[in-house]
Amino acid sequence: MGLTMTTPEQSKKNIKLALVLASVALVFALGFVFKMMVLGR
Repeated sequence: MGLTMTTPEQSKKNIKLALVLASVALVFALGFVFKMMVLGR
């Protein structure tokens, strides 16, 4: 990973990527909690 200056375009891409990863992690977490609640009964 090079320590180059990040252009506004790159930071936009990084933010978009971070949002996508965060939403995927959130969906997985919600699905896991839901499964635990359903199986826990």
